[in-house]
Amino acid sequence: METVFINFIKKNFKLLSNINFSLALIVTISQVLISGTDNVEFEVLLKPLNAIFAILVSSISIYLFLTAQQWYFKFARLLFLIISIFYLLISILWWMNLYPHITEIYELRMFLALVIGGLSLSFKIADLGNYHIHPALLFLITFIFLIFLGALCLLLPAAHTKELTFTQALFTSTSAVTVTGLAVLDTGKDFTYFGQVVIMILIQLGGLGVLTVTNIFALIFTSSTSFKNRMMMGELIKEFGSKNTYRSLFKVIMITLVVEMIGAFLIYLSLISNPVKVSSPGFLSIFHAVSAFCNAGFSTFTNSMYEETVKFNYFLQMVISWLIITGGLGYTVMINHYQLIVNTIMSKISKVKELGINYTYKRVTTSINSTLVLRTTAILLFAGTILFYIAEYNSTLSEHGFMGKIYVSFFNSTTARTAGFNNVNMADLGIPAVMLIMALMWIGASPASTGGGIKTTTFAIALYNLWNQILGKERLIINSKEVPSSAVNQVNAVILLSIFAISFGTFLIAFFEKDILFKDILFECISAYSTVGLSIGITGKLGEPSLYILIGLMFLGRVSFLTFLIGVFNFLSKKSIGKEPFYPKENVFIN
Repeated sequence: METVFINFIKKNFKLLSNINFSLALIVTISQVLISGTDNVEFEVLLKPLNAIFAILVSSISIYLFLTAQQWYFKFARLLFLIISIFYLLISILWWMNLYPHITEIYELRMFLALVIGGLSLSFKIADLGNYHIHPALLFLITFIFLIFLGALCLLLPAAHTKELTFTQALFTSTSAVTVTGLAVLDTGKDFTYFGQVVIMILIQLGGLGVLTVTNIFALIFTSSTSFKNRMMMGELIKEFGSKNTYRSLFKVIMITLVVEMIGAFLIYLSLISNPVKVSSPGFLSIFHAVSAFCNAGFSTFTNSMYEETVKFNYFLQMVISWLIITGGLGYTVMINHYQLIVNTIMSKISKVKELGINYTYKRVTTSINSTLVLRTTAILLFAGTILFYIAEYNSTLSEHGFMGKIYVSFFNSTTARTAGFNNVNMADLGIPAVMLIMALMWIGASPASTGGGIKTTTFAIALYNLWNQILGKERLIINSKEVPSSAVNQVNAVILLSIFAISFGTFLIAFFEKDILFKDILFECISAYSTVGLSIGITGKLGEPSLYILIGLMFLGRVSFLTFLIGVFNFLSKKSIGKEPFYPKENVFIN
């Protein structure tokens, strides 16, 4: 019987996958349309369709589990099987109308439908990499898809506690997917636990990257992938060499989950040991760990870390700072240090002769990228802490003791570079502190990380190049290695585009919001484009046109303005660009 089942699914797997994708699309959209309505006729049609979808998903999950070879594939597929069977059980109970008044199960059924539907849709998203679509354009499409799907989920009555407009839902979804943190609503009060879970999932997917997650799902459930997909994913995570691409992807996911679990545990300890207790410390810990590692800045506290219950909890603030820094270093740096940690641990374990473990030390080389990231991050953290301490010593820091001032200054130096949590009243900051934070926000985190900004390496290369020009050198040499001129050109393009986007966004909002100070608008635009989420307090006062401008800035900042232009150009242009011909050189007067 088992052999017949496996052979049948195997023979018709492509057809069943296409049917599953179509049903997932219908069921996912239907959750939004039917939620909060009394449309009995629509429910009569959706219930059996939902059950058919659940049966098909369960059948596919059973087949995938039975055909798994490696233990990690078997484990991943077992989790998918458990979720699918549970969803099938709830779907049948819903069809038979056995829990019409149990709100928790109703919300759970909706949540599982969205998760299963999202997983099914993710296989098709991952498969898009095999078509003739430019990687930059595909990157844009996946983010747009996730933003609109997130907005629809947040519009569900089960997701919010007050009336929600489409603009507010779209703004919140964009802010979560782009891991910005700007908010027009109170995350802890205006959204239910279901809504907060949706926001947390959007943050996680946005932080890791939609294509990263969908390709991992596709690999787990198909055990193979195309060379084109490998090359595309290698470009996204900056892993050059197709053989290591998916191994690095698994490491990225594993490091992310491990760091977030450790962070959630430490946050939980800081909350339960705090003299002032908070409600739901378990969920709050998980939410803030994900938000901090992904540099999102979303908080269930109304005033973020400035809330009376936690603003003197320095241990909590240091844990969140650690998560922000770790998430902002970039995947390549994390993977590099992951191997260093493995080498250290295994070399010590192998010395215990009783265990009989022979470990071969794997050579790890530090690239220019890792060197620039670590040096620039350390310098910015140190300089930011000192300057904020000096600027705000007699102002927002006055309520803290000596060590408290150091902790708060360090936290602000950390969070300003794309995280968006605040442990001071941002509206009370002096002009020097505001300018410092704007500069830190503009620089941002590191490449291939969960953060935004122009990136630490861009800033470092720009400074190195400036020093080169002062010394009259033509080539940029770092650690006895030459940085190619194409990288310097890209640095110039990224900086120029960031200035243009922020300036134009500030001009447009200043046109619509004539009563708001220019510095506050500029601060908001830098925060949006750099996907930071810090605000002087004007976000909730902005009209719809201004909110859509911020949505555009958040999107451009997360996907990279340069990537956006490349994707749009490749979509509109029918010509393929080949090698450029050589032309005679002629000098241009610059200075």
